[in-house]
Amino acid sequence: MNALAAQDVLRPGTPVDAEHRAAAVAVAPKLMVRGLAKRYGTAQALQPTDLDVAAGELLTVLGPSGSGKTTLLQLVCGLAEPTGGRLFIDGVDQTATPVHRRGIGVVFQTYALFPHLTVEENVSFPLEMRKLPAAELAAKVARALEMVGLGALGGRFPRELSGGQQQRVALARCLVYEPALILMDEPLGALDRKLRETMQIEIKRLHRDTGATIIFVTHDQDEALALSDRICLMNNARIEQVGTPREIYERPGSLFVAGFIGLSNVLHGRIQRPGLLATADGAFPLPERLRRSLPADRQGALVIRPEDVELVPGGDGAITGHVVETVYGGAETRLMVALPSGTVMTVRRSSRQGALQVGDRVSLRWDADRAHVLPA
Repeated sequence: MNALAAQDVLRPGTPVDAEHRAAAVAVAPKLMVRGLAKRYGTAQALQPTDLDVAAGELLTVLGPSGSGKTTLLQLVCGLAEPTGGRLFIDGVDQTATPVHRRGIGVVFQTYALFPHLTVEENVSFPLEMRKLPAAELAAKVARALEMVGLGALGGRFPRELSGGQQQRVALARCLVYEPALILMDEPLGALDRKLRETMQIEIKRLHRDTGATIIFVTHDQDEALALSDRICLMNNARIEQVGTPREIYERPGSLFVAGFIGLSNVLHGRIQRPGLLATADGAFPLPERLRRSLPADRQGALVIRPEDVELVPGGDGAITGHVVETVYGGAETRLMVALPSGTVMTVRRSSRQGALQVGDRVSLRWDADRAHVLPA
């Protein structure tokens, strides 16, 4: 697919699939930042940062409070001025372009709807500011409201809508003028869990149907895994790792990533030949794919996800411990198992399996090739 074809496929309003989106990644980024940085006095809010976002991609910016994700969002949309670096949208340098000329749509956590305007009037507002002809404006508003499933509610006021419906109005208002880039700043943070999950599905559908380029900021790891084409995980005002949800979860690049995305069991020790990690609880085999590349006599950490640990009959496992806590979660139960050294491992098992009690002794085993090794 050439550059012209990729741009045509990924225009707003054109359905896209994974193959087309992947082709666009190889063509040219919709957003490109190079060395972008922000300092407030002596405080570095964002370290010099490089990042590409492909046309039609949904990139989630994830991280704890103070990690730099909101600062990055503010720099991209023009609400803050960088102290270094450049920013390009569709290949055009927009570093010094005012916020209202960047062609960027923003969806906020607080919806920011006008309470005295109806749903239709809220959605039409961006088009009125652009002085679109009345007939074209009406058609675009109707199409945007149908897209978010609110075609019959155009005459209502925001106070007459549920939280989820108000969020859909905010999405429609952003989509209606087909911005070059859509930024969503924790837009689901004010919703309850069930409504959040419903809106996640809606956002995925809208992204698939429109082909819009979206940067979605959140602190919710599950939300990032559910929504993203790729995740940009930030920590200490810099990017820690960028990758697909599967790459981030199964191949974390650091102990911070392993601990922040999902639950991880971490066994610290020293790498020994042939292919072992010696820990306070014994020596455990390293993944086959890494045994030749890992230097011996170095500190390392073995990372095992809870779903990869299984309970086996007493004495048959790699290690034995005792249950110190159980957490019932409906379909699954989490067991916290203390090892002889005091390290606690988490195990996920089906709630249909036999119940275990605090104090029960158990043996644990895992497939070495499902584990991951990181520098300590």
